Amino acid sequence: MAEKYLVRDVDVEREYELDRSADGIRVRRVGSEEWKSVELQPIGDSQLYLLMVDSHPTELFLQRRRGGAVATIGRHIFDYDVERWRHQTAARAGRQEAAGPRRITAPMTGSIVEVRCTQGQEVQAGDVLLVIESMKMNNELRSPAAGTVEQVPVTAGQRVNAGDLLVALHLRAD
Repeated sequence: MAEKYLVRDVDVEREYELDRSADGIRVRRVGSEEWKSVELQPIGDSQLYLLMVDSHPTELFLQRRRGGAVATIGRHIFDYDVERWRHQTAARAGRQEAAGPRRITAPMTGSIVEVRCTQGQEVQAGDVLLVIESMKMNNELRSPAAGTVEQVPVTAGQRVNAGDLLVALHLRAD
């Protein structure tokens, strides 16, 4: 029997079914007839993975966090909340990003191209905090919610490693 999951990225919610069998794992979006076979293979001891979807490979950097993950695929960053599907749509609709401290870390090794925030600055959800270059691609790292920048320990031109702290935020409950 397939398990159902609710996946939320910013304001978009989608339901997925995940079916595990001896043949492997397959996934489909609820309402779709098409199942996709999936496999997630770690690359070394890092947070880098090879995602196979119907035998098509995609490299991704995955930072797991409580209640979800931040996935970086190429220059695209997806901050997902994932939970088992329940009949509580009304309760989910009003939910916001949890208030409190949040660390924005480097999703990959690279160089800081531009820092667009300063300590003490108020930011809104989706504001670009900084730009990091890796593999000749610029990646914008954005604020997950409204809050205050508490710390920016990096500068433009600085080289960083995956997992290094880039910005410390204090998210506020709105």
